[in-house]
Amino acid sequence: MKIKDYFTPKSMVYTGQHDDVKTVIRHYQYDEETFELSDDFSGSAGVKHYIQVVGLSDVKTIETLKKHYPVEDIILEDIFNVHQRNKIEVRDGYLFAVFHSEYLEGNTIQEDYMSILLFNDTLISFHEREPKVLGPLVPLFESFHELRKRSVDFLFFQVLDILTDQHLDVYEYLEAYSTRFEEEILETKSINQEDFYLIRKHLLKLKNNISPTLEHLEKSLIKSQKIIRQDNLDYFDDLKDHLMRLDNHLNQARELMRHLLDLHINNQSNKMNRIMTTLTLFSAIFIPLSFLTGFFGMNFVHFEVLEYEHSLAIFIGLCFALAGLMFLLFKKMRWFE
Repeated sequence: MKIKDYFTPKSMVYTGQHDDVKTVIRHYQYDEETFELSDDFSGSAGVKHYIQVVGLSDVKTIETLKKHYPVEDIILEDIFNVHQRNKIEVRDGYLFAVFHSEYLEGNTIQEDYMSILLFNDTLISFHEREPKVLGPLVPLFESFHELRKRSVDFLFFQVLDILTDQHLDVYEYLEAYSTRFEEEILETKSINQEDFYLIRKHLLKLKNNISPTLEHLEKSLIKSQKIIRQDNLDYFDDLKDHLMRLDNHLNQARELMRHLLDLHINNQSNKMNRIMTTLTLFSAIFIPLSFLTGFFGMNFVHFEVLEYEHSLAIFIGLCFALAGLMFLLFKKMRWFE
């Protein structure tokens, strides 16, 4: 890579693959009585705000965010860099979070990226494409009055709760596959290796998404007392409990997959050993027969035993008797079952 190809510090460059997604801003302004939608970052005072930014290709439009909210350039750089790890950081006056999530779409596991800025009265979420994982969020504003009544950090809890529920669905889907693999290994001594490694890969991804989120959430709740209200801490404690339970399930699933992999390898080794045992037994039986065939097939002029009229029948009988004797010997020595 050439030096000119490196990004300079605080450079606003979108690093994802969805350049074709047009940047759209959905600004929901709400309180207990009102719920309005606009298409820019500016908003009215005295109400709460949820801003959803879909499409990160238009860097200049998203940078206008700094006119309305005190966001550092290094945080904006992290928003455009979609290869960040899952994290929750407490900054000066706001909270910054990054989440890689997985969700089910039919029978397919989809992946998504989201970063979040949480201020005292505003939550801003950034997405590469339309956030299907947050589909239930906007209808909640109409059906769940508590969401509009409480502070914005409760909306942050709702986002994390939706992600956690989606991850639980993915885990249950993967667990069903793990159980199926276990049954196949015990019954047929074999599994579909491609499917096995794909499920194992998704379990590892889910583990890598859950563990950092749980760890950073615990730390951020201690540091962000000005952003996370005291009356909402019980909800976050319940969320931590769900994340901890899911993390424990993933640890167990990872151990199970590792044991299943070991069992599968052992089954394949045992199968290969049985094949090699069978080939070895056949070789052991035919080695003396090959010797006899070679010995009596020598082209000597004076080989009187071959001139006897029943010598062929005697030789064939001798070969069968020798093979049978060796078979009984191997059976007695338990070289095969």
